[in-house]
Amino acid sequence: MWLAYLVNMTAFPITSPGLLPYVARDIYHMNQTGLGTLVASFATGALLGSLSVSYFGKHIRPGRVMLVASAIWHALLLVFIFMPTPDMGRVVLVVAGFTQSLSMVPLAVMLLNVAGERFRGRVMGVRMLAIYGMPVGLVAAGPLVERIGYVPTASGYCVLGILLTIAIAVYWRADIWAPDGPGNRR
Repeated sequence: MWLAYLVNMTAFPITSPGLLPYVARDIYHMNQTGLGTLVASFATGALLGSLSVSYFGKHIRPGRVMLVASAIWHALLLVFIFMPTPDMGRVVLVVAGFTQSLSMVPLAVMLLNVAGERFRGRVMGVRMLAIYGMPVGLVAAGPLVERIGYVPTASGYCVLGILLTIAIAVYWRADIWAPDGPGNRR
């Protein structure tokens, strides 16, 4: 649940219609169509990632994959922030979308595996509440972008995301990192 809240607070504001319109207009000097191609690039990667997880899902350890993919997702967003051209940015967004699915789909699988059958609906309902991390990230991003700029703000979000993902992995290592832990059951 903490990882779901974390990515909603730190990663999704960068790729959602939160800060991506700023990137399209003020960094890449693109119109709405250009913004649409950036959003579509991320979505294409997410679709490919979801298809990959559905195909190879029985061979992965959900807890480990979601943690590693979350850290890589944040790192790719950090790379995206410094992409000088829209074409290079689109390529990075496709790969970032792919890792987003590699993080979020196994997270849902892990939660469903760990929750008892009677509690699955409740657990997924609580999981849906993690979306409220995005407004927190967006509300903080607006004044930060205005005060210190887009690159430092987005970089801070990415670094914070990586550090907190590592903290989650360390704190819950017995449950979601250990190969025989409950979060890695297949």
